[in-house]
Amino acid sequence: MDQTTQHGLPAGLVLDDRSPTVFGWVFALLGSGGVLLFWVMGAIGLRSGNTGLILLLELEGVWRTLFLSYPFVFVAFLLIGGALVALRRDLESIAAVGTPLALAVLYYFALIYVRPV
Repeated sequence: MDQTTQHGLPAGLVLDDRSPTVFGWVFALLGSGGVLLFWVMGAIGLRSGNTGLILLLELEGVWRTLFLSYPFVFVAFLLIGGALVALRRDLESIAAVGTPLALAVLYYFALIYVRPV
């Protein structure tokens, strides 16, 4: 017979253990921080005017504003995630830290399928 606790969770699973939160944060920050690294390279190329692909996109108006807002979105969701950890809402904090990565993917698909060329 399966050993479960009173809440239907497997025996030995302790919800007060925060190590899964640490691993979730590491993986979420690797993804979101990786996008930030490539964003920095693109922003430098956009500013200097001598980079190929980012200039070929010809970002204007809202699209350029959305591109340039990524670091602010990253920091905002990092702070939200930190606040959620302080409130012991571990799963939600991991989702908050990973949200900039999901938004970057949505922005990419919007550039491909929504933006008029």
